[in-house]
Amino acid sequence: MAEDPAPAHPVSPRLPTLDGLRAIAILLVVPHNLNLIATFSGTQLVVAALHRGWIGVQLFFVLSGFLITRILLDARDAPDYYRSFFVRRALRIFPLYYATLLVLFVLLPALGLVSFERDPMVELSYWAYFSNWYGPFHHGPEAVSHFWSLAIEEQFYLLWPFAIHRRSADWVLRLCLAIAAASLLLRVVMLLAGAPTQASYTFLVTRMDALAFGGAAAAAFRVPSVASWVLNRRRFLLGASFLSLAAGAAISRGYNSLSPMTVSLGYTFLAVAFALLVAAGAAADHLGQAGWLGALRWSPLRRVAKYSYAMYVLSVPLHFLVGKPVLSALGLASTQSIPVDLAYIVVGTALSFLAAAASLHLLEVHLLKLKDRLAPPL
Repeated sequence: MAEDPAPAHPVSPRLPTLDGLRAIAILLVVPHNLNLIATFSGTQLVVAALHRGWIGVQLFFVLSGFLITRILLDARDAPDYYRSFFVRRALRIFPLYYATLLVLFVLLPALGLVSFERDPMVELSYWAYFSNWYGPFHHGPEAVSHFWSLAIEEQFYLLWPFAIHRRSADWVLRLCLAIAAASLLLRVVMLLAGAPTQASYTFLVTRMDALAFGGAAAAAFRVPSVASWVLNRRRFLLGASFLSLAAGAAISRGYNSLSPMTVSLGYTFLAVAFALLVAAGAAADHLGQAGWLGALRWSPLRRVAKYSYAMYVLSVPLHFLVGKPVLSALGLASTQSIPVDLAYIVVGTALSFLAAAASLHLLEVHLLKLKDRLAPPL
């Protein structure tokens, strides 16, 4: 396979604007997961917005597709390509994930602190990272109900390095666009066949367009002619992103997560919008001309981004194991009060941040130090 020529404008290794986008994603998802009001009237715009917080997961998928594809394209000729990637991903992802499962499925039940109906296959689906396939048809513990998205990402990490190894950037770009089209088509076919919308929401193959569009944005920066176009049209990309976001909202009537129009076209409009936004952010970081995107480099946002993975993992267990019992003791378990809901979300998000910081500094950081020892940097 012939090598790509060096890109005319290689992307800077530091991408602070994308850190800000990661923070926005987690600040959409955590309040969505902590929201106490299940139903709402059309006048409750705050609650309606909280219900749309699931779109932060779509932004996470696009960011993952971009960053992982970027890493793999830059390292495609490295002698330790596979070992370095898999070891470094495992050290970043596995410790907190499996520590959480150990606490929820082993320690707390052994101490008699939690009880739930035990289903070996359900639990295995979490240990083996296939809860996104098994979950739509079998109810699992609510404290790990959000782990489906981590399963999607892990499956992507396992497959993608093999799919694009030693491939040219323009080939990867075409592959990503083909995958995105296939993912949309598959969702439409599943809807027409009467498949559960929850399956389309959690299957890797039906959410792959977000990862693929992120990958396409990364590959675009490695194709010189495309990279030059992207870097010279940052404002166009930003405007196109907002137009795609608005068009998707209009078509899906506000991105109701499980409505047929959202599941079919809405996911793709979101993925396109976020891929364009990520490309604009990466271009701004390279050129040092952030413009409107400069706000995303705000240091508090970047600090939130640093803890975003642990915040995502820990927020839901804390909600069900700590937050809801406390609310029940206070007589607020079934509140329909927006002020109470918002106060709980603020406190819960802050506690998730503190728990994530503790997790990173007490557990994860010690294992992350092994990265360079066990696997050379990509």
